[in-house]
Amino acid sequence: MTIRLLTIVAAAGLGAAPALAQSSITLGGTVDVGVRQVKNGTLGSVSSSVSGANSTSKLVLRGQEDLGAGLSAGFYLDGTIFADSGGTSTPFWDRRSTLSLAHRDGGELRLGRDWVPTHLVWSAADPFATLGIAGANTFRSTQSRAIGQAFGSTAAALAQSPTLRVANVVEYFLPSGLAGFSGALMASAGEGGSAGTGSTRGDGWRLGWTDGRLNLGAAQFSTRNANGGQDFKDQTWGASWDFGWVRASAGQRRWVYGSDRTTNTLVAAVIPAGPGVVKLSHLRANQQGASAALSANDASLTGAGYVCNLSRRSALYAHLARLKNQGGATFTIAGGAATSALPTAPNYFGGQSSTAFELGLRHDF
Repeated sequence: MTIRLLTIVAAAGLGAAPALAQSSITLGGTVDVGVRQVKNGTLGSVSSSVSGANSTSKLVLRGQEDLGAGLSAGFYLDGTIFADSGGTSTPFWDRRSTLSLAHRDGGELRLGRDWVPTHLVWSAADPFATLGIAGANTFRSTQSRAIGQAFGSTAAALAQSPTLRVANVVEYFLPSGLAGFSGALMASAGEGGSAGTGSTRGDGWRLGWTDGRLNLGAAQFSTRNANGGQDFKDQTWGASWDFGWVRASAGQRRWVYGSDRTTNTLVAAVIPAGPGVVKLSHLRANQQGASAALSANDASLTGAGYVCNLSRRSALYAHLARLKNQGGATFTIAGGAATSALPTAPNYFGGQSSTAFELGLRHDF
């Protein structure tokens, strides 16, 4: 539910008939806090309080002005809240910060910081919306050789990489009412920087179709200024079918950089049960590299959860997940003990497994 803060109806005219323009600003968001326990193989268990395991804790401020003749202008500001600690992200409006001009028949032009089109398709196929211990973005990690080689091996480089959001973009969205089709084009300006520091120079697209029960989508985003002057490709497709008693989905997301690639394959289901839904998913990461040893570093993640709706805005949830590494892979579920990919390190994690549980409460406002 959003709260209407301000509605202005104004009439203006300079030597002509007055024209009406209506503006509105709304405030909304989510607070989601839970507890989590993660066991990383022989390294033991860690318990913690977490934010945004079912739905990202966030503050959203948006506004729109009706300019008449089907034309409107608007802005959208969306920032992460770390509800477990009271902190905020940097930048503050990290999730989305856009200004747009739209026409009901001509589509929308959008400028600013926004989600990459591949994430939108991938998230739609995942019943966990890529969040929490069972989310399909678990392998969006520097342990993916394609990502680590393209943008750097640090957590800061991963956060700045265009595998989730991208800054300095120009986007065009197709109008609604095209017989179920939707689509978008995106280009971002590097502004003389590098993708690993948040200055991505890239371009991408998204195309989808739905008839209400069947949903199909595909997208690609290519980064032109990844490390070493090579391109990094992020490619995704997803599909879901609502049978009524179950919504089944499948998808694949592939990251490609030189000879390295990580292919994530997802199969999932959402089953209505009582006042909520059961969520089930299985994700496999298949890596390919320049050697047989690198190509053996695969992993899989199996997740299950239940979301109990207490009202239209509030819900309780519980999730379970198990991640299994193969070869020398060192992927982990977030929130566990520190691990290392160095075989001589005392906390070397190659080939081990992570198991996790989380329980939380979510409220939308």
